[in-house]
Amino acid sequence: MTNPDQERKEHAPRDAKIIEEILKSMGVQSWEPRVVNQLMEFLYRYTSEVLQEAQVYSEYSGRQHVEVDDVKLAVRAVCSKSFTTPPSREVLRQLSQARNSIPLKPIEGRTGLRLPPEEFTLTTPGWQVRLPQPVAESFDTAVPMDMGKSPLPKALAKDQPLPDGAKVAFGW
Repeated sequence: MTNPDQERKEHAPRDAKIIEEILKSMGVQSWEPRVVNQLMEFLYRYTSEVLQEAQVYSEYSGRQHVEVDDVKLAVRAVCSKSFTTPPSREVLRQLSQARNSIPLKPIEGRTGLRLPPEEFTLTTPGWQVRLPQPVAESFDTAVPMDMGKSPLPKALAKDQPLPDGAKVAFGW
């Protein structure tokens, strides 16, 4: 019997084997098989995007074949729109000085658990009670009833079944 992992490695594409070797050379000792698939997908997508950009640049310059300069320019263009560089230390230092120049609010001198105001908590009810409107005798019309009468239709008031096709609406 062969090991399934060994069999998978034998039938893996050449690019997958190369990615696994790169991971090993970087000191990664174990990974899920999906990692190699994701890296291969990224590799193919990035490479095809760079080559398409290089083809556009060579066509724009009137050449039939892609040259090394076209690929270099395409790599810079794809990297500039796909990847971002972190800000420099000086920019981060200026931002932190600007942020830290604003003093924090003083802590109130009360003890116990500090909670936000009531309107910002999930413990306050987020609904309002709507008073029921009087229901009309007929189910088809919504005419207000006299407050002296029962708000329920006669069929409901007498615990009788509703006529066929009748609908009951509640005021929620």
